[in-house]
Parts: sequence; C-alpha cells; structure tokens
Amino acid sequence: MVVSNITLVKIGAIGGIATVTMGLLFQSKLNDNIKATDFFKDAMKTLRSHRGAVHLLGEPIKDYRIDVGNRKKNYAEGDVAQYEVPVKGSKQKGTLYFWAKRENAESRWNVHRMELELASDASKRLLIKSDPPD
Repeated sequence: MVVSNITLVKIGAIGGIATVTMGLLFQSKLNDNIKATDFFKDAMKTLRSHRGAVHLLGEPIKDYRIDVGNRKKNYAEGDVAQYEVPVKGSKQKGTLYFWAKRENAESRWNVHRMELELASDASKRLLIKSDPPD
C-alpha cells in the first residue's frame, strides 16, 4: 500500500498539534498544582497584605503562569522550594521571588524569604519577608 506525501504531511501535522497541546495541558496542570500548595498560598497572601508591595503594584494583585520548565529557578524538591512568580497590579508588573522550607515530609512549609522585583526597576528588590529558615 502506497501512502501519498500529502497524507504523511497531514498525519505529521496532526501529531505535532497533539504533542504541543498535551505539553501545554501538562504545563497548565503543573501550574495549578503549584498554586494549590500551602507555601504558594501563604506567599501570595503575604504579598497581598504587604503595604509597600500593594502601594507599588496597585490592587488587585494577580499572579500569572510560572515557568515550570525552568528547574533552576522554580522547584520544590524534598524539603526546599523556590519560585519566581510573575505578578501584576493596577500600577505595574513585577516578579515575586520566594523560598520555603520544611523540616520533613510531614511538617508544614515555612515561607522564610520573599522579595519583590518591579519591572520598572529590575536593579532593586523590595524585601517583603526575611525569617531564618526553620
């Protein structure tokens, strides 16, 4: 049985579209899982209640998609976690950097450091929280 080149191109295109769609769905699911964690919720709650951050970003403060493909900057491995979260308020955009740690798999996460970098001045960061890690 001979298959024409056009048929092969169609099959390849459909396969490519399916692969890209599955990759995007997987990234979206990973983002949803990260945003459902206690440490992410705690970090965003702290950001939204910090007077300086609210003043600089403006309200409401929204979080956006985390680059889950960048494993050097965004990860939770064992008992440590570190993330860069794009955020935006009514005044400007920025990036929230936070670090979390826990004693063991059964203990609660502690977000021990948070910094806000504004898109308008990437040379400075606002220190939002700085506690010694547990």
